[in-house]
Amino acid sequence: MAKKRILCFGDSNTWGYDPATGMRFEGRWPRVLAELAGPDYEIVEEGQNGRTIALEDPWEWGTKRGLDYCLPMIESHKPLDIIVIMLGSNDLKRKFSLPAPDIAGSLMTMIEKMTAHLKFYNQTPDTKILIVAPPPLGDNVLSTDFAPFFNEYSVEQSKLLAQWYSYVADRCGTEFLDAGQFVKASDIDCLHMTEDGHKVLAKAVWDKIETL
Repeated sequence: MAKKRILCFGDSNTWGYDPATGMRFEGRWPRVLAELAGPDYEIVEEGQNGRTIALEDPWEWGTKRGLDYCLPMIESHKPLDIIVIMLGSNDLKRKFSLPAPDIAGSLMTMIEKMTAHLKFYNQTPDTKILIVAPPPLGDNVLSTDFAPFFNEYSVEQSKLLAQWYSYVADRCGTEFLDAGQFVKASDIDCLHMTEDGHKVLAKAVWDKIETL
């Protein structure tokens, strides 16, 4: 029997960025998810530091726009049974000044693009998509090393993403999970989860997947 394949598509909080060292956690949530899922599942990691949903950051060499990468990613990793998407934190950067509804609108465009592609080209036409709203920025992010990248508006809008992502999930017929109900950004940089947070998030994602 073929293993079920779960793809985890995200930014640095999926890559496993350690807020204390800038290095990569061994116990990042996709790896913990693999342990929880067991031998009947294969977990594909697609985390990239700085990845956005739809905006191109000129400082990032034109390599971070998830909307450009999502279809080649599906082509590379198909067949896929479940795609877990946790993006949006980098779209909150002050240089973009986007409100939460606009970020959610970009996510809806991505979902529609992926769904159409999956329908016509994927080997698993019943692929399910799980939208995970990232944990909000910490209130003290302006006192951290990431202060140049965010502002008070970023923090405010980060707290609104979950409700708008839930709306997108309803409109697009996908599944939804609010990571902020289970984990928070670390006190170190107010952006990235701790390793313990990764374990908690992995359990929440797995519990959701078991209901699908």
